[in-house]
Amino acid sequence: MKKLIPFCLALFSLVLHNPLQAASSYGIEVLIFSRDNASANSEYWPTPDTPPATGISLGNSYRERSPTSFMMKSTDQRIRNAGGLRVLYHKAWNQPVSKGRNSQPVAIRGGAMMDDGYYELEGAITVDRGHYLHFKPDLQLRRTVSLDDGSVRTITAVLNEPRPMKSKDAHYIDHPLFGILVYATPLD
Repeated sequence: MKKLIPFCLALFSLVLHNPLQAASSYGIEVLIFSRDNASANSEYWPTPDTPPATGISLGNSYRERSPTSFMMKSTDQRIRNAGGLRVLYHKAWNQPVSKGRNSQPVAIRGGAMMDDGYYELEGAITVDRGHYLHFKPDLQLRRTVSLDDGSVRTITAVLNEPRPMKSKDAHYIDHPLFGILVYATPLD
């Protein structure tokens, strides 16, 4: 029994320090834009049953990066110069990403405050790792639209489509009313 305890402690120590389970740090950059010229009148947008997803604020657990480090600066500028497109959110942060599904979601808020107390864009983004990185947006975009009968209503579009992604590649997630560009860079 006395020999079994040190053996179990050594085995437990190896499991805790297994390099396959160790977290790697990644720089994550996310640019989200709306298509303000896209018609929302012709499609049915069901009202979500749940409020926007929540997450941690940058700076609490993940270090927010300076805009000078952004990889998509020129893309941001092209979107800002394009007619009918508007940047709602463009931030970057460093975070550890370990294998499994244990990363903390990052709170996303962008655009103007709406009458219902939410921002135009609200939700959370989670980045996990399996064989590839897994980018998981859970976002809601609110927009006030004028209907053909002259009435006005607020619609909410939901984007909740997880995607596998490779680091050092730009990835684009499309929606009729908004789009997401994401870029992940391994830091170690």
